[in-house]
Amino acid sequence: MRFKQSLLVLAISGALTACGGSSSDSTNDNTSGVSNNDETSTTTTSVVSEGVITGFGSVYVNGQRYRSENAEIAVGNSPAADEAQLKVGMVVTVAASASDDGEDPDAQQIRYEEHLQGPVSFIDREAEQIEVLGQTILFDDLTEFDETDIETLSVGDFIEVSGYINDEGSFYATLVELETEETEIKLKGEIANLDTDAQTFSLAELTIDYSAAEYEDMTADDLADGLFVKVEGDDFDGDTLTLTASSIENKEENDIDNDAEEVTIAGIVKDYDSESGVFSVNRYEFTLNDDTEFDDGSLDTLANGVIVKVEGRFESEQLIAEEIEFKATDARSKTEGQVTDLNADNETFVIDNTTFSVIPETQYEDESGLDERSFTFDDIAVNDWLKVISRQDDQGNTIALKVKRIDQEDREGEVKGRVSDVSAEGMTIANVAVGFNENTEFEGEDDSISIERFIELVQSNPAVIVEVEGEYDGDTLIAAEVEVETVGGQDGDDDGNDNDDDDSSGKAEFEGEIESIEGDSVFVNGNELRFSQDTEFELNDEEVDLQTFYDALEVGVVIEIEGVWVDQSYIKVTEAELETNDEE
Repeated sequence: MRFKQSLLVLAISGALTACGGSSSDSTNDNTSGVSNNDETSTTTTSVVSEGVITGFGSVYVNGQRYRSENAEIAVGNSPAADEAQLKVGMVVTVAASASDDGEDPDAQQIRYEEHLQGPVSFIDREAEQIEVLGQTILFDDLTEFDETDIETLSVGDFIEVSGYINDEGSFYATLVELETEETEIKLKGEIANLDTDAQTFSLAELTIDYSAAEYEDMTADDLADGLFVKVEGDDFDGDTLTLTASSIENKEENDIDNDAEEVTIAGIVKDYDSESGVFSVNRYEFTLNDDTEFDDGSLDTLANGVIVKVEGRFESEQLIAEEIEFKATDARSKTEGQVTDLNADNETFVIDNTTFSVIPETQYEDESGLDERSFTFDDIAVNDWLKVISRQDDQGNTIALKVKRIDQEDREGEVKGRVSDVSAEGMTIANVAVGFNENTEFEGEDDSISIERFIELVQSNPAVIVEVEGEYDGDTLIAAEVEVETVGGQDGDDDGNDNDDDDSSGKAEFEGEIESIEGDSVFVNGNELRFSQDTEFELNDEEVDLQTFYDALEVGVVIEIEGVWVDQSYIKVTEAELETNDEE
């Protein structure tokens, strides 16, 4: 049975069962001899919601808690999974029945399916991008990393990715999970360049050889350019970017149709036509009308590439957008500290004299020794140590977007935000005292800068965003590195749409395989690298000179670099690191 069908059957049958066979009010049968004239039955509604898991106890999706004790759960190719296999950051589809009695909706089915799974070919930490199977994976501070993080992730690692599809082959990751056992390639996309003679087609940058494929919900005759499919296979040639498919599944149909009474979809806006008022989110097509309401934005905010949560209903087989909420993903502050105050009524907590407010979509996870899976705001206590990713709303409130409970010794020594009280001795970020010493390094947007230049930058532009890494000395964070992240036109507004910067400017920090060596230049992922005598070289964890390093360079070897763009044409490398298989 298709998941689409089971979603609808379970959601609708659950609604009918809960209200005695109808979604309208009815009177209970009187079998006890006692009058029940004062009793009223509840009205239930079938709902379908698609979005990110933000917490457990039961399962929180799109800011709503769904009771999951009776839900059928499918994870990937496992149709009989359990809730323990679900993780924060997964994009899931939930079919549930909601009643008007104030109780949380009862989930009949929860399904998770990864967007893609495969080896990492390139990591650009400065631009916050990962490349997998020819697709660009965008990440940020809100992306959940499981069994890895962006600093330890390496080219060649096999990862599973969940998130939201964007235009032109890019993808915003809500979860990046390191896979250490499974090696099967999986990806979704629209077929292009179908060649029935060669039995190949393209998915993004990949060539798919379907000569030996088995089919689900389709046959080989159904293959056509534009068809949305899921492809799986084990035989992958990284040099030619060719995957020999073992299975191809038709994913053209959405998981819902017009039998669902309430629909909530979170994702990235695509194909927006302002004249017709039609746009798509996660391949679901919505239509605006005069009654559409907007939250944290307006009609003028609606644009391709913006992350939204859309609540809608079916009307004449058309999904009408009743409410659109704009989601801020570009968080501007990062801090960690101990809870000194808590207000359960207002759902706020205080760290470092900053009051944080939580919202229904706040993401929770417990990484402390308590390791409580159902950790939510209700479990936060005074003296808990928390890591918090946050933003400022239009009223100046500090909104916690991501909350992790940690142990004090597991503090990372990282804070990010706007600067106050800066001097040669230190500064304050997010009410955290930051100290400087003779070893503190300062990085501008393009290169290393002096402390005098840093002070000038932050004093002349109060909107500047600064990230600090260091170690704590009591309550003071002693900065090892201070990096200016945004200057000039960046005003710190969080519209979730700050990916317009030219990658060929400012700092560069990435890891990838050497594609070619042409004279003194080295090319990685289309980027030209140039070295000099001032470049710091490291070969197999040892410092070496330019000639020794250059002699070790080979096509296919993974190189990790830091540098700056020059004239938007090449990268002047300041640090380069190479690991070879040579044992000397």
